[in-house]
Amino acid sequence: MLRRERWVHICEASALSEREFLTLDVLHGGDIVSCLVFRYQGMVYAYRNQCVHMVRRLDGEQKRIFDDAGELLRCSMHGIVYQPQTGESLSTMCRGEKLTPVKITEHEGGIYITDKRVRGIV
Repeated sequence: MLRRERWVHICEASALSEREFLTLDVLHGGDIVSCLVFRYQGMVYAYRNQCVHMVRRLDGEQKRIFDDAGELLRCSMHGIVYQPQTGESLSTMCRGEKLTPVKITEHEGGIYITDKRVRGIV
């Protein structure tokens, strides 16, 4: 049984094309945090918008989150790269560390945060 009453609607699925992203501030476990939501290889993903190397937004220096090839997430400040599907860092200095995932789903034409730690969009 789906517990949709706790889901937080982000946008219509059609509003997020391949490799496009949006950022939003959410109430996450009592704190207001920035989240990235993006589509990659047809799937939607969400992570806290915070590099594991330093406490900086991935899109902080440039308004993009993918590398030049469009295959890896990339911190615009220091160039740390991450696997989009897992959030795992592929860069030498942070290898194996991961972005903090936020549970998300695409359902009946909408994209929703389903993470119990998220209370809403700020």
